[in-house]
Amino acid sequence: MLRFVFFLLFSVTLFSQYTPPEWSKGIVWYQIFPERFFNGDTLNDPTADKVLVNSRKSKEGWKVTPWTSSWFAESEWEKLQSGNLRDHLTDRRYGGDIEGIIQKLDYLQRTGVKGIYLNPVFEAVSMHKYDGSTFHHIDVNFGPDPAGDEKLIKSENPADPKTWVWTSADKLFLELIKQIHARNMYIIIDGVFNHCGEQFWAFQDVKKNQEKSPYKDWFRISAFDDPSTSENEFDYKGWWGHKSLPEFARTETNLVAPVKEYILSATKRWMDPDGDGNPKDGINGWRLDVARDVPIGFWREWSSLVRKTNNQSLIIGELWELSPDFVSKEGVFDGLMNYNFAFAVNDFFIADRKKITATAFVNALKAIDSVYPSENLHVLQNLITSHDTERLISLIENPDRQYDRDADYRNNSYNPGQPSRESYETQKLIAAFQMTYRGAPMIYYGDEAGMWGADDPHCRKPMLWDGLQYEAEEITAVTGFSKGWGVYKVSPNKDMYYRYMHLMRIRNSSNALRYGSLEFVYTSDKNKSFGFKREHGYEKYYIFFNLSNDQDVIEIPVTEKTVRDVFSGEKLTPRNNKLRFVLWGKSFAIYNIGKDN
Repeated sequence: MLRFVFFLLFSVTLFSQYTPPEWSKGIVWYQIFPERFFNGDTLNDPTADKVLVNSRKSKEGWKVTPWTSSWFAESEWEKLQSGNLRDHLTDRRYGGDIEGIIQKLDYLQRTGVKGIYLNPVFEAVSMHKYDGSTFHHIDVNFGPDPAGDEKLIKSENPADPKTWVWTSADKLFLELIKQIHARNMYIIIDGVFNHCGEQFWAFQDVKKNQEKSPYKDWFRISAFDDPSTSENEFDYKGWWGHKSLPEFARTETNLVAPVKEYILSATKRWMDPDGDGNPKDGINGWRLDVARDVPIGFWREWSSLVRKTNNQSLIIGELWELSPDFVSKEGVFDGLMNYNFAFAVNDFFIADRKKITATAFVNALKAIDSVYPSENLHVLQNLITSHDTERLISLIENPDRQYDRDADYRNNSYNPGQPSRESYETQKLIAAFQMTYRGAPMIYYGDEAGMWGADDPHCRKPMLWDGLQYEAEEITAVTGFSKGWGVYKVSPNKDMYYRYMHLMRIRNSSNALRYGSLEFVYTSDKNKSFGFKREHGYEKYYIFFNLSNDQDVIEIPVTEKTVRDVFSGEKLTPRNNKLRFVLWGKSFAIYNIGKDN
């Protein structure tokens, strides 16, 4: 009995003292929306039967949309449907797949990306895949043999992991993991465990067999169909009222046992695919969708399994608010998508009339620091925008709005068109801040190429690739927007790309910038400028930003004889143990003041 108590206390202590894996600290993340990244295999493109399975729209004439076509141009199929253009954008497919990601890994590595976060990759009918049909198979249209994979899947009992097979899509995904690891990069994937899709195998059985289904307790069903009536009374809770996303049943503290066991089995499948106890062939962690909606008791159990399977795994939650209950020494996650970082950047770097002061900006960042343990601060995903928001450059082009609000056609003043040169210069300042500040900067695919777009679905355009000729984008009344009308040339912004690549190289070459300490050393509300110090071992960096149109003269104490601007290459000589320099308007400086600068 005493041995058991000792073991239990020892286990609790280990869990409470768990710290994020070293590899994840300060890593540069790149978020990929698989269906829109690159079509590497046109033979696996989805068909109308799958895309429109839950739709009343006609399947006749539906085709995969050409990758380089104008986003706002209506296809022949779209013209024949009722409603406006926006009603059909989510029915589009461009054919992005796993092979496409594999083919672009060299691009990501060359850019400086170290970690890849994939939006959902499991079998689902939508383009976003948050409506999973299963959690233990990669979407068949992401692999090389959709028809063959569907036959394989039908041969198994999805409720029994012992019968699960490996499809060609599953195997290609494992090859993706292998190639990512071969480049000394890491991969995490989306875990959507609060709900599933209408085509989810267990939910389909419930719809067919109603109360006789062995899975009737898996979902939050409020009424079954009464066969004695002509109406269908079947009803259930969908996430946020969306019937296309049935929620899993739960107790007050956990998901119900059979759902939990299925998710745990699927989780282990992708973390240790061959089941040999060595997770080197599996994913490196998870990003967890709508984490607040799932009982925390489930997350505790799930996180325990994840860390037992791979003690170097990373767990990131989608939590838009400060969440010390989820990320702490006793918490269940290592970090989160740091939307509070995005809020602060929006209010200071982007806002115009509503711009906060430099002091208020620094205080907003310090408020984040005060909530989480110091080790966890290095793994917070410092994003600005994502698949759930408008594009970064469009956010900049349309300032003075609350973050992630009014970024669509319902806002009469919103401009969805090509941004100004000035907006791109602001994005460069933001990129510099992301790459020098503490945490793990995350880039949404295409931001480095200057992609623009309003909120979902416009933020999910096909990736812009060098070497492809894109049709011009024409925004007219039919698009639903009342502003931004015109014709815009569409191509990758190479200047922006090289700026991101340069900044990533600076970050990746420095331990201080990746996971060093941080101390704010300067603020000027008058000049809208601020500065901070990053330090690790003998490395020491001072980074300054000036958001005003006027120059700011700054002086800092130093003991070193020389100082190097690592971005421009310029060397400065301090006098009387002080470095005095001019920071021009709308600019930044990264000074290396450490040894061997």
